[in-house]
Amino acid sequence: MDTLNPATQTSDISAGQLTKEWADKLGLPAGIAVGYGAFDCHMGAVAANVRPNVLTKVMGTSTCDITVATPTELGDICVPGICGQVNGSVIPGMIGLEAGQSAFGDLYAWFKKVLLWPTRHVEGIISPAQLQQLEDSILIDLSRAAQSLPIKENDIVSLDWVNGRRTPDADQNVSMALTGIKMGADAPHLFKAIVEATAFGARAITERFQQSGIPISSIVTIGGISKKSDYVMQTCADIWKCPIEVLDSDQSCALGAAIMASVAAGKYPSVEAAQQVMASPVCKTYQPNADNIAVYDALYAKYQALGKVVSGDL
Repeated sequence: MDTLNPATQTSDISAGQLTKEWADKLGLPAGIAVGYGAFDCHMGAVAANVRPNVLTKVMGTSTCDITVATPTELGDICVPGICGQVNGSVIPGMIGLEAGQSAFGDLYAWFKKVLLWPTRHVEGIISPAQLQQLEDSILIDLSRAAQSLPIKENDIVSLDWVNGRRTPDADQNVSMALTGIKMGADAPHLFKAIVEATAFGARAITERFQQSGIPISSIVTIGGISKKSDYVMQTCADIWKCPIEVLDSDQSCALGAAIMASVAAGKYPSVEAAQQVMASPVCKTYQPNADNIAVYDALYAKYQALGKVVSGDL
C-alpha cells in the first residue's frame, strides 16, 4: 500500500510516457502519453457525450447507469442507494454518478435456458444443428410474439432481481418473483413480463436520481441489447416515459478511453473539445408511445408493491 498514490487524477491527464520495454511488447512508439485509468462504463459515457440531465445506460448482461452533475447543481446532495458519486470520475470538473442493475440481458438468458432445458437433457429430441438454430432464434421469436400481446393492467408482473438488486439500495439477498400467472399464460406472456421487469428496474434507478434533485430528461444507451431488440427498447421508452437514443459505436468504452487519451496527449485542449470531434453519433431514437404510458404506470405500481413484499419492506 505504500506505493499507492493517495492523490487521484482524471483520465485526461498524462501519468507518464510509454517505456521502450512496453512499447516493444505492444508494438507502439516509445514515449507516447499514458493517461490515468478509469472504469470502462465511465469511458462509455464519455463516448456518449454524457452531460447533466442525460443518463447513459450501458446495456448488456447487466447495466451500468452513468450521469454527471456540476458541483454547483449537486451542492451537498448525496444520492442514497446508488453505486458511487465521485468528483471527476467521468468528466473532469463534474461529479460522476453511477448506478445499475445486477441483471438485464442475463435475465433473458436465464429464461432462454429454462425453455431450452428439454432440448439439452432429453436424448434424441433435437439434432445439434436444430438446437443451434433454436438457440439463435428463440428470443427473436419470443420478442415478436410478446410484442403482439395487448398491454393490460392485469398482466403478469415480474421483478428483475434474479441476480439480486444492485441499485437502488443494493441487496443481494432479494430474489426474483412473478405474480398474476394463470393457466392462459404461455412463454410470450412470461417473456413480456420479464422484459417489462428489466425496464421497471431501470425506471426505479432514474426515479431515485430525480427524487434526489437530479433531473433526467433523456437517456442514451450503449451495448448489444440496445441494437439487437426493437421490442426491448420500445418497451423501455414507454416505461421510462422519455426519448432513448442508441449510440452507433460498437466499442463505446474504448472510444471514450481514446477521447481521454487524445486530451492527455495534447491533441485537444479539453474533453469537451475532443468529444465534439470523436464522440459517437446516434444511430436510432425511440420515442415513448403515449397510449401505453398509463397502463405501464399501473403495472409499475404493482412492480413496486411486489418488490416491497419480496424485500420485506411492508
